[in-house]
Amino acid sequence: MYREKLYKSIVHEVEKGILDGKYKLGDKIPSINSWRIKSGLSRSSVLLAMDELISRGLIESEQSVGYFVNSTRVEITHRFLLIFNEFNSFKQDLYHSIQNSLGSGAVTDIVFYNFNRDTFDLLLENMAGKYSVYLVMAGVFKNIEHQLRKLGGVVIVVDSCDDDSVKGVFSSVTQDFAQDTHDALEAGLSQLNHYNEIVLVQSSPKEPMARYDGVQRFCQEYDFTCALIKTMKDMPLRYGVVYLTPEDREIVNIMRTAEKQHMKVGEDFGLVAFNEQELNEILCNGLTTISTDFVQMGKTVVDLVKEKEIKTIRNPWRLILRNSL
Repeated sequence: MYREKLYKSIVHEVEKGILDGKYKLGDKIPSINSWRIKSGLSRSSVLLAMDELISRGLIESEQSVGYFVNSTRVEITHRFLLIFNEFNSFKQDLYHSIQNSLGSGAVTDIVFYNFNRDTFDLLLENMAGKYSVYLVMAGVFKNIEHQLRKLGGVVIVVDSCDDDSVKGVFSSVTQDFAQDTHDALEAGLSQLNHYNEIVLVQSSPKEPMARYDGVQRFCQEYDFTCALIKTMKDMPLRYGVVYLTPEDREIVNIMRTAEKQHMKVGEDFGLVAFNEQELNEILCNGLTTISTDFVQMGKTVVDLVKEKEIKTIRNPWRLILRNSL
């Protein structure tokens, strides 16, 4: 997990004090010892914060007297913290989209909790009050409303959230995994009609089971057989089946088995991945993908920061048809 250097909390507090008018031009800011006691950091860490503020021209030091505000031109309109469950290629698209949409008037920090609830709770506790905007990927975690309220500033839930208590309380830009999967399959109906069964291969606890709800509903409506299995390892492939999976290792399992059985993807069976990444253009001579638009998600998140009312927005999905279907 990435953690910002501890002394930065002092830098952020001085910046916020200047932006809020607490520290005006020429005002003396707290002493080294005051910061040390307040923050619990070492003297050397506090000095690192002062050195950064001096180098940026925000404060100046007067020997034996203290530190004074030298400039009120803090070129920051917002300080964002992104709390992500993990970092991968498609989350990287979201991160860069947010940064590009913000422009130069904001600072963006990012931390990861790696799907660990204890780490998630600790991050929320430690980061409360230090940022003006919090973008939180809560995923499957429940009972988080109270913790999110304590963060202060603007809180926006992104990507997914299974906690109904936060809906309508905080703005959100999220996926509807069941509906998105259903609609994406419906959009590819002409290609799917070459097959007779759809199998979702998924076992990772971090992946939403709601996808299978969408698969089942689509199959009932359009007369396909459907199934949910945990892994294709050591399992034979069957003709006329489309395999859907969000897990890279299952794509490897399926293609290894196809080679052994002399079966051709896109003809003897179909293969569909979730979450677009550049490799999908090459894998399987073009791997069909169901994916939310992470670039658009980033743009929408930044737009929501400017809104005064709470909004819940379903992020758009894409079906990217390639040779594997």
